[in-house]
Amino acid sequence: MSEVDNSAPVDGGEAFSDHGPADGPLVAIVGRPNVGKSTLFNRLVGARMAIVEDKPGVTRDRLYGVAHWTGRNFLVVDTGGIDPALDTGLPAHIRAQARVAIEEADLILFVVDAKTGPTPVDADIAEVLRKTDTPVLVVANKADNPKTEMAAAATHELALGPVVAVSAAHGRNSGELCDKILEMLPGATEGALEVIPPGTRLAFLGRPNAGKSTLINALMREQRVIVDDVPGTTRDPIYLPFRYKKRDLVLTDTAGLRRRKQVARAMEKLAAIKSIRTMERTQVVVLVIDASQGITDQDQRIARMAFERGKGVVVVLHKWDLIRGDAKKTHALMERVEDALGFLAKPWVVKSSVTGEGRDEGRGQAYNLEQILDAALRTSGALQRRISTADLNEELAAAVAGHNPPLFRQKPVRLYFATQAETEPPLIVISANHGRCLQPAYERYLLGRFRRRWELRGVPVRLVVRGRGRGNQERKKG
Repeated sequence: MSEVDNSAPVDGGEAFSDHGPADGPLVAIVGRPNVGKSTLFNRLVGARMAIVEDKPGVTRDRLYGVAHWTGRNFLVVDTGGIDPALDTGLPAHIRAQARVAIEEADLILFVVDAKTGPTPVDADIAEVLRKTDTPVLVVANKADNPKTEMAAAATHELALGPVVAVSAAHGRNSGELCDKILEMLPGATEGALEVIPPGTRLAFLGRPNAGKSTLINALMREQRVIVDDVPGTTRDPIYLPFRYKKRDLVLTDTAGLRRRKQVARAMEKLAAIKSIRTMERTQVVVLVIDASQGITDQDQRIARMAFERGKGVVVVLHKWDLIRGDAKKTHALMERVEDALGFLAKPWVVKSSVTGEGRDEGRGQAYNLEQILDAALRTSGALQRRISTADLNEELAAAVAGHNPPLFRQKPVRLYFATQAETEPPLIVISANHGRCLQPAYERYLLGRFRRRWELRGVPVRLVVRGRGRGNQERKKG
């Protein structure tokens, strides 16, 4: 199993704005914990993108979506609950993320609970919002009936501007809210907006607390996603446009995937489902393994899920600084990785670390990040590689000359020609005198030659053998 180990800081990365090249106004949803911000976000974008649970602190990072109303579009960003009284730990990280959203927004939706009325925390947040130059629209949420809607009038005491009483969960007055948003957003566009921009998509997956978010922040050179010692800090997939060596990339941070029996709560189950769906939408999975903990069955399971879904896989042994001084431990880890991930067909393996002050905010000393991106681009190139029929047949002829295929039902097997039918992942079709006539060992032999010649490492390559003159029937059966 090959590895990349040139200890050098990343160079050449260029981060774009968080909502990518989309040209449209941005609406930020802010408020204290558990007032229904994520429910409102889902209502506006028309999809269950944000995780919703009746517990404070579910949303941590900024999550973007596109809202459509009366033929006009605008971007919406969901943020974590703000509590100005908490200055340390995870609440402080969440508040910092919300502050960034407030600064870049064209309109702020300040969500309060219509049932409880304004609280001291709401008043503190209102004081912060009054100091911004961005227009604010107060949304009194959970106004499920006319009585609660009338009670929402108390929200005017915040003195922030217009108030709209809604029930995000039931859609009550959501149309009136959208009308008011467009009234305060003259720049809302009729053109299409794209939150996930074009580019090679790289999804960072792994177990909780393996260091995925730390790597993302180091690449972005800022604290774009929250890093905390508590496993499971990331819940929603975060898509980040990035440019590297004149190539457009989309980096995706995902929730850590636990073993199924450990995913007990509904919130964590949904986060795991979102990570798997993100895997299906990506091209290359960057499997982040905590080198100090070693490779586990769950790491192997994640890699297999990605491989079976036709994705390329790059293996990153993160926190390498914690074990690099122990030659016996590092040697044992490399052997274990090669054995456990042998089905990946020699993927690129990168040893990485981020150390020093500010490492979780993208300001630490990072090693081998450039090698991660290089390996991901090589893997993406292998996924998309188009091999000419002439070159394939040349290699097939050499393979047969070196080792004849075994008999099929006591009859000789003749392999006539090969062609590549598909990419992402590559599909090679071989025409023979019998359909599906090759033994698994011989198929592995052919695939091994194809992989070595065209460096198809860490990507699934499919091989189909069909009888000559039988059209696509054998392929369908296979």
